[in-house]
Amino acid sequence: MISKSESRANLELLVKKAEKSELASIGDVVYKIMDITKNPDSTATDLKNVIEVDPPLSAKILRRANSAQYGVCRNITSIQEAIVFMGFNAVKELALSLKVGSFFNDDKVTHGYSRKGLWKHSLGVAMCAKNIYRKEFSEKGDTVYSAGLIHDIGIIVEEQYELKAFHTILQMSEKEEISLREAEKVTQGFDHCMIARNLTRAWNLPEDIIAAIAYHHQPTRVDPIYAKQSNTLFISDYICQKFGVGHMSEKKLDDELFLKCTGALEIDPIAVEIIAEDVIEELNKMEERGEI
Repeated sequence: MISKSESRANLELLVKKAEKSELASIGDVVYKIMDITKNPDSTATDLKNVIEVDPPLSAKILRRANSAQYGVCRNITSIQEAIVFMGFNAVKELALSLKVGSFFNDDKVTHGYSRKGLWKHSLGVAMCAKNIYRKEFSEKGDTVYSAGLIHDIGIIVEEQYELKAFHTILQMSEKEEISLREAEKVTQGFDHCMIARNLTRAWNLPEDIIAAIAYHHQPTRVDPIYAKQSNTLFISDYICQKFGVGHMSEKKLDDELFLKCTGALEIDPIAVEIIAEDVIEELNKMEERGEI
């Protein structure tokens, strides 16, 4: 069994590798967009300036803005125009999803896992969480949406920088019918939640996003001031797994914790299922349009 000191050293090394990689650009974009979101004085120009410094992201947004989905009758040639026609919030969410999603483009399936499946799951969790905030709490849900998009970023880090160990984890999870987190703990002494926590902290993301991501599998352990976000993320992750929107088959869903979280937030579990059904319908449409 790996020692705590060795596990801690390996975790730090893994996070440092991710910090110095292209993944860091995700943190930069999320940080800047969340800063805009939290500042009531922010303008469309502020959002435009964040997007335009990333040419590939700008190109993707313009391509999406000119797609049939938005039914624009003129050619949109600038990010400023895209914000006017699509709306500030729509472009903000699109920028986040396109930036994060760019690191998940791979159809290869290994032991039930694929990056594409992980991205569909991440997007589904983000959309469910946002809709829970909007329909149940009458809030925009910007922060929890961002947290949902990157809640499993630790898995991408494992796959990219410790591929051999990651395959061992997948094999163990499949063979012994245990969760990915259990296999991660046995194999390396830490899990993808801990990787994501340390990485998002290195990115200087807001503490509420860090906490929601770090405890999305253990919401009862989070600081009470972040319980709402963490409970919502767990609920969204659970319901997406239940409805088959996952990167790999979850061995056992925690029904008791799901009911505990919905109870703590005073949400009807049936309402969550209805939200999930709407999200799955939208995800299917996105797949048909080639957006996932």
